[in-house]
Amino acid sequence: MKVLIIILLVLLVIILIYILDYLITINKLKKETTSNIIIKNNTVDLNSLTLRQKIAQMIIIYGNKNKNPILTNINLGGIFIDRQKTKQDYTSLIDEYKDASKIKLLVATDMEGVWNPFSNFKGFPKFSEIGTEKEAYNAGLEEGELMKDLGFNLNFAPVAELRDEVYGGRAFTGSKEEIKEKLKEYISGLQKNVLGTCKHYPGKGMVKNLHLRTDKQNITKEDLELFDVCFENNISSVMIGHQTVYGELDSKGKPGSVSKEVIGSLKGFSGLIISDEINMLGLRKYYLFNKENEYIDLINSGENVILDFMLTPRSAYKLVLKLEKDVKEGKINENKINENAEKILIAKGYKIKK
Repeated sequence: MKVLIIILLVLLVIILIYILDYLITINKLKKETTSNIIIKNNTVDLNSLTLRQKIAQMIIIYGNKNKNPILTNINLGGIFIDRQKTKQDYTSLIDEYKDASKIKLLVATDMEGVWNPFSNFKGFPKFSEIGTEKEAYNAGLEEGELMKDLGFNLNFAPVAELRDEVYGGRAFTGSKEEIKEKLKEYISGLQKNVLGTCKHYPGKGMVKNLHLRTDKQNITKEDLELFDVCFENNISSVMIGHQTVYGELDSKGKPGSVSKEVIGSLKGFSGLIISDEINMLGLRKYYLFNKENEYIDLINSGENVILDFMLTPRSAYKLVLKLEKDVKEGKINENKINENAEKILIAKGYKIKK
């Protein structure tokens, strides 16, 4: 009986400590301000942003779960939104975040060919069901028009891969040349309205389910050729997959998303480099006993934007404070933070003053 009482008291103390920390953290977050940021004639004075604010620009959270625009107090970079029931639900939630943010947000979703976040009010074909180049163009155009109408400006599609053995329809089908043409036309249609994202670089990201396991794949010239189509057609961003790779590209035993070798191969690409969601087991398992270094490696390896859908207002604020400390201690290259903030702001349509 005494042991049980002690255990309960310990649990109570832990809960009270958490509650106290939560209240203190949220109170500090509420006092954060972006009033220092100077924007004139759609030009952002990059030097007016604090280091903390530049770091926050790199992070996209899952907006549905948080539903708390207070995070824009730290100059949060963007939100990922899905699973709303109606058009009004989408526009209301997105507007709530936009109205609270001084700097434009990246507002993203996965319109990637299988699960349709807008299925309650608009149907679209799977990528595997798109038969012709014209159909690919029309699909991209119609999807982009709807997303823009709802308030989105970024789509995590198309998938630039030859095989989908996990989800059943995210990859275009046909000969290699037919797939290339469909990619080209889809990008052309989509980017008339929103930014597109080719994924999961450098390829073979859907041979195994990286949400649930790690994977190692041999990257061939054919895999890379599909991404060349994306780059040649001015894709706005590329998403790095968590698969460990060898062959034409070697990630040196690490997931591609934290591999300088993989991301360094994109030196000629001027668009955004985005990590796949970092709580997927394909990456998470690599950091089970070394989580402190995960964000350090993501940034230092060359990611511009990091998707972290498990963050809450409390944990996101603590994360940004920790990363600010890591930069000051030399664990993260501050030049990368500055370069990333500039690239993100340009992608959002701003001009930059330095």
